[in-house]
Amino acid sequence: MANETAAELLAQAKKDYGTPAERAERASDARIATGLAKAHGNEAAGAPRGRRA
Repeated sequence: MANETAAELLAQAKKDYGTPAERAERASDARIATGLAKAHGNEAAGAPRGRRA
């Protein structure tokens, strides 16, 4: 790791994190997934629990 050049490190970072457009798309997908998880959690919180007689 200590012997890597700045160019090699930048290339690895680009490979790991993608382009700005790819990062923006992943962030958008994450916001959508978070919103859906919150909605499903709210639905589950309002659902009846336990057995019904």
